[in-house]
Amino acid sequence: MAALRLQGCWPGTLSGPARQARDWQVWALPAPLRGFVLAVTAAAVTATGVATAATRWRLPQLAVFVALLACGVALIESTRTIREVHGSIVRDLQPVWYLAIAVTLPPAYAFLAPLPLLVYKLCRAPGMVAYRRVFSNATISLGYGTAAVLFHAVPRSVAGPAPGAGAHVLSWVLVVAGCGLVGWVINDGLIVVAIKLADRGAGVRELVGTRATLTADLVELSLGVSLALVVAIQPLLMALALPSVLLYRRYMMRAQLVAEARIDPRTGLLNAGAWRREAEVELARAQRHQGRAALVIVHIGQFASVTETAGRQAADQVLRRMACILREHLRGYDLIGRQAADRFAVLLPETGLDEARRVSERLRDQLAAEPVDVQHGGHAGFVFRMTVSIGVAVREESRSSLAGLIQAADSALASADWAGAVVCAGPADAARPRLGDRRLSRRAFPGSPGRGGAARPRRPGFRGRRRHRSSQTAG
Repeated sequence: MAALRLQGCWPGTLSGPARQARDWQVWALPAPLRGFVLAVTAAAVTATGVATAATRWRLPQLAVFVALLACGVALIESTRTIREVHGSIVRDLQPVWYLAIAVTLPPAYAFLAPLPLLVYKLCRAPGMVAYRRVFSNATISLGYGTAAVLFHAVPRSVAGPAPGAGAHVLSWVLVVAGCGLVGWVINDGLIVVAIKLADRGAGVRELVGTRATLTADLVELSLGVSLALVVAIQPLLMALALPSVLLYRRYMMRAQLVAEARIDPRTGLLNAGAWRREAEVELARAQRHQGRAALVIVHIGQFASVTETAGRQAADQVLRRMACILREHLRGYDLIGRQAADRFAVLLPETGLDEARRVSERLRDQLAAEPVDVQHGGHAGFVFRMTVSIGVAVREESRSSLAGLIQAADSALASADWAGAVVCAGPADAARPRLGDRRLSRRAFPGSPGRGGAARPRRPGFRGRRRHRSSQTAG
């Protein structure tokens, strides 16, 4: 967990729990989002306390509660190694167990159920951001705790603790489905509000309104109602439902598993292996049709200093901004991938040397014109300006393989790193810096006097400063 310094909030002499609380990552959130997260969490804690105080605890109910939690633990273990997607609603099928708890046990159990599973998940997956998991489980607690209160408020002639027989079973199932729908609306609604506060551009329809998400939610609700019916009839039968839930959970994760094999998690671009495979296919197509293709390799200058100076969060923010600019200023069919920690590779189909140079110079200028404002961590408020070096190579008869293009672009990039410019590989040798272009030279060497070129060129890298303080640097 990244340390955060909030000056003026606590005296420096505090120690123990107070100092640990001061360093919680939640304090680095923007004010509206931070207030919402804390309010929802406080509401969940309060509701759980009230429900717990009003409950008479019985051993048979505790046994059913522990058994359903054990099923939830088994579900966590089945997909524990799969990375959850940040900025989206994760459908992990845990509400299946929460709905069964809400229906078959007193409301206090539904309010409490997310807590032990949260502790277990944080222990088994320590890389998770704690406040996000706490908030997510608070929304679950409020959603399915409310569903439990509503279900137990329904007259026994309509629902009740036992499904009964005949028409009573149908009314019981309809009430359970309605309570499950209430839990879903509260849970997902609170999460959508938090995502919108964090990212104003996030689309609600993409989060909860697509065909895939609606189908997943419908299946989750149907599984929850079925499990609640089974547990209400005979709790031991829940063991028969567990394999079906685990299997469907793996099926739901299939698309994400395929994406993880192709996508770099820090940028959302193709990873090195997937980019190479798709680039080979594209080059083979160009060779069959005698088409053109260009390879552009972009290197972020002194990227390691960002991680050392401002931490991993700031480095991730720089990478995401880099990926965003590449996607915005390139065509939809250009292949963009992250080749290494500070290197990106772009294959431009149907592109010649002059056009590839223009695209590269436009990318370099755009990256330099859009500084990255660090929003989280101990260096919040610092601004990093990216400078990049770019090597370009085009497909030729003597250089048609991907390995040959990469080698030529790497050689050009070595010259670009020295010159801080866009360098194109020549037809035979590694490229030389294009220092004859006076306009390009002035942009490449921001510290040069323009005509004489007497000043030594500055090595590309990050120039960081805090807002309104041009003299301070970071990285």
